[in-house]
Amino acid sequence: MELYTRLQGMKVILIEDDQWIQNGLRMFFQYNGCHLEGYVNATLAMEAMTKEKFDIIISDYWLPDLDGLTLFSRVKQLQPDAIRILITAYPTAGLQEEASRMGIHDFLPKPLTIPKLEKSLEMLITRSSTAVGGRI
Repeated sequence: MELYTRLQGMKVILIEDDQWIQNGLRMFFQYNGCHLEGYVNATLAMEAMTKEKFDIIISDYWLPDLDGLTLFSRVKQLQPDAIRILITAYPTAGLQEEASRMGIHDFLPKPLTIPKLEKSLEMLITRSSTAVGGRI
């Protein structure tokens, strides 16, 4: 699939405290020749994002130490060009509006499925590569 060929050259970080989701996505990415770095909380993820650049940041909204919106607001200057995706088991119109207002590129309700994530990534990577300067 063309999506995974494009993802092979990208750094992806997932912040998700549910080990089943994190491990499942990591194994799926690895099976498709891609790398996904996973963290169980925002603190560890922010530490990693101060040390290296990521192309895609996927974060759960409910994290043990911060909510996903706060995480994205704190790393926006560290990772200004990253594609940002918020996932949540508690989707509300208010949360989706706030995420959009903050510049989060997509909002995915759980259950998070591979087809749902693939569709989002395909759309966002295509949009990013066709935008002026390669930015969304």
